[in-house]
Amino acid sequence: MPTTDTELPAAAAILLASYPLIDAIASLLGSSFANARLLRLNAAVSAVAGIWVGVAAFGSDAGATLVAFGAWAAVSGAIQFGMALRRQRTHGRQLPMIVSGALSTAAGLSFIAASRRDAAHLTTLAGYMAFGALLFLASTSRGDGEAAAG
Repeated sequence: MPTTDTELPAAAAILLASYPLIDAIASLLGSSFANARLLRLNAAVSAVAGIWVGVAAFGSDAGATLVAFGAWAAVSGAIQFGMALRRQRTHGRQLPMIVSGALSTAAGLSFIAASRRDAAHLTTLAGYMAFGALLFLASTSRGDGEAAAG
């Protein structure tokens, strides 16, 4: 259980940094659709976050890693939430994306709050990452074309 006073294994640091980068790629692949500008914004946010998370994770500080990951999740989730609300008005059937964006925003804020604990634990990210991956797969299998991992 990596905390603020232990080293994070390199494989875990790479996994944490890759999660926002996967979201960046998914956003770029979906940017040919109606919300291209928002998807490109999300791709840029996610790319910067991937670097920030990687630097924090390889720096072996769980608190800083939680802040970086949490900030990305909150911002990316807010973008996804806003985009889904806009699409709901014109296309309907956006409930999974609305829920995913809202949960991501809330989770991101909770990660930032958890970073202030004396011994911040990165295990809180595991459930978020697993649930996000499942929502991403469900969204892409539906053919929405605008899935985002965040």
